[in-house]
Amino acid sequence: MTLVGWCPGGRTVAEMLKTYEGTGAGRIFVQPRKALPPWDGPVLAPLVDAGVVVHLSYKTNLIGEVLAWVGRKPAGLRLKLTKNHEPEQQKDGDPTVEEFHAGQAELVSAFDGHPTRDEIWLGPTFTRYWWQANPGDTRWMPRQPVDFVGWDVYNNGATYRTPDDLLSIPRAVAEKLGVPYLVAELGAQRLPTDTDGTGQAAWMRAMVDAARADGALTVCWYHKEGWDLLAAGAETGRRTWQTITLEEAPVATTAPENLLAARRLLLDHLGEHGLSGAAVGIVGDPAHRGGYHCGSDRVVSNDYSVVESSRDRTGLARWACALDVGGFEVVVGGRRYDLPHLSAWLVSECAKDAPDTRDIREVIYSLDGSTVVRWDRLGRRRTGDSSHRWHTHISFHRDAIKAGRDQTGVFRRYLTTIGVIATEEDDMTRDDVKAAVREALQERMTLPGAIGTRMGQLGSSYGPDIAPWTLWARVFEKVITGSGVDVDEQAIVAGVLAGLPPERIAAAIPPEVARQVVDELTARLRE
Repeated sequence: MTLVGWCPGGRTVAEMLKTYEGTGAGRIFVQPRKALPPWDGPVLAPLVDAGVVVHLSYKTNLIGEVLAWVGRKPAGLRLKLTKNHEPEQQKDGDPTVEEFHAGQAELVSAFDGHPTRDEIWLGPTFTRYWWQANPGDTRWMPRQPVDFVGWDVYNNGATYRTPDDLLSIPRAVAEKLGVPYLVAELGAQRLPTDTDGTGQAAWMRAMVDAARADGALTVCWYHKEGWDLLAAGAETGRRTWQTITLEEAPVATTAPENLLAARRLLLDHLGEHGLSGAAVGIVGDPAHRGGYHCGSDRVVSNDYSVVESSRDRTGLARWACALDVGGFEVVVGGRRYDLPHLSAWLVSECAKDAPDTRDIREVIYSLDGSTVVRWDRLGRRRTGDSSHRWHTHISFHRDAIKAGRDQTGVFRRYLTTIGVIATEEDDMTRDDVKAAVREALQERMTLPGAIGTRMGQLGSSYGPDIAPWTLWARVFEKVITGSGVDVDEQAIVAGVLAGLPPERIAAAIPPEVARQVVDELTARLRE
């Protein structure tokens, strides 16, 4: 989730909070040679009381003062901290390049091991203007590890510039550093031709939509001079920012429907075999901070579940993105299946890059109740803590959860493989058949566009006496037996009749016969 808020400029914090219901972030700037604002004063106390995330930028304050000030920070409050705000401007109080990097190193070192480090996000804030005017000049690029990179982004010129234009530099630097970006100051003065302010309002929404899609941490509108939305004549812009702020109001970490569906599937079929509802968890308990069980309101600075993959940085939202599965024991056909079996099977499928596992980031598990191991798609870690001796943890990339992609497929396949879910030959609808063809052949086998077009033209009518799986079987039998390609015909046909998932069937079909399959199926569906 991208937190939306404001920079008060010349306004009071109390006035801003009253104007913008649902404020998620407040960006406070400390002028050179000014003291850091007290936590119980008129600047910070209202933000603390409202639960607003504070981003404080300062220029000249010494590290001792900063540490003492942070030591008085209310427990649990998340703070984003910037030293040497906009150093590129080289104005009063700005450091030289070497002073800037030395200052960043001092700040990072000072907070290394700090007791509230996971609540404190450290990062520079730059002005996009300078980087645009000096393409390729990386003298200010952070040399120390940071938790974010902030930007002041203002529209300039005779038009409202596009988000792709204005955010290209923040995106590129964030990608290079491997951290999220935030917009510390956003602003666009209303153009003379925009007489009713609707152009400015549309630009606001487009910028926030783009930043949200990028996984930006915050977007704060700058309220001063020509950018002050509380000034007379700025009513359209003010109402728009009020609406956006309320729409993006922070919410607690939430269990997403796609993981709830996976949870229901497991409990429906394994609940009677010892898997309890309490043992299948998605959202971490209230004390849980950081990791895939947490949404944007509970991730911590340098959180591995955010910074190590662009899929997680862009997918950061309110959703918890992990599923814990506890113990069970089921006997089918004289064979015993349990949590270690599920874990080993799932890791094997992930290692083979099975299509229905590609959204899984990691699996943390134990096969013997003693040694904890981890399969990590990114290859970063191999172990986990001792709590995973008794449950298996499955993390999903945040972009997949945010997009609402179904995650039941791999679990349904496991339950079918071990015989807990019985296969049924002919329970698919006509729409199911067409969807299965598209999914199995077009997406899984990366067919040429022409075939994809043909699939989109599949007929929707066939005789009610022709059951879908029987139709599949006839098509595969005809095409494969006459293709001259060396394939295991009986295995494919048996798989079709057994109701295996489309991706499993597609995996057995050589690409060179896929076109024939589509043509034949098209003909059959039009009969």
